[in-house]
Amino acid sequence: MGQHGLGGATVTPEAVRLRADVAGLGSRLIAVMVDSLIQAAILVPVLIGFLVGGIGGTGEAVALAVLVFAILWLYFPLFEALWAGRTPGKRAQGIRVIRTNGQPAGFAAIMVRNLVRILDVFLLPFLAVVSMIVTSRHQRLGDLAAGTMVIRDRAMPAPQPLALGDEGLAPLALDTSALTEREYGLVRSFLARRDSLDAAARAQLAAHIAAVLVDRLGARPAPSDLSDEDLLLAVARSYRARFSSPGSAGPTRGR
Repeated sequence: MGQHGLGGATVTPEAVRLRADVAGLGSRLIAVMVDSLIQAAILVPVLIGFLVGGIGGTGEAVALAVLVFAILWLYFPLFEALWAGRTPGKRAQGIRVIRTNGQPAGFAAIMVRNLVRILDVFLLPFLAVVSMIVTSRHQRLGDLAAGTMVIRDRAMPAPQPLALGDEGLAPLALDTSALTEREYGLVRSFLARRDSLDAAARAQLAAHIAAVLVDRLGARPAPSDLSDEDLLLAVARSYRARFSSPGSAGPTRGR
């Protein structure tokens, strides 16, 4: 199952929000400057070689144009595709390109963001800067078109998996849209720790959390003999199911 984006965060199939450290305008501009210097170091000798030797006809002129285009444009998608979303400049700044859902960018998204680069970097660089300033993920138009963003290159810690077995329960379809991220975190924390609690504390804590959830849900769901702990399991399954299909929204923020 995939992950779903929300701002600078991703929501895992466990419905846990992982925050990505989105790269700012300064580090991205420095990365572009480093990459431009590398491109210039490649391009200048090529141009000098052609100028010294002379351009002997249409064929050589076309070859020069293709070389210049390849150095200026192919540099970025080639490095990003082969180097996990990094160019030398991005690596120097400790940043990389990923998809907004937290997954690796992939070849298709990298090609889209770099095709749009011709517009918003080479032709209208001011527009690229404005786009990175006004968007919450500091995305230029190419990122918006490709569904990508640039983050600081550090691993986001994965949450410990929480198994929600059937435990003999019939599935309950609950509307958990009113639950906040903090409330779900409370449920998840209890379910992860319940086996380490003594019976009395376990029952008391389950009853307390269930009372909070019943207030959120509006009424205690059927069947009437559903235990507090089984209610918490049903809520966790329903809440998590909201993020198991593409296009689902992220969890609501705790209030």
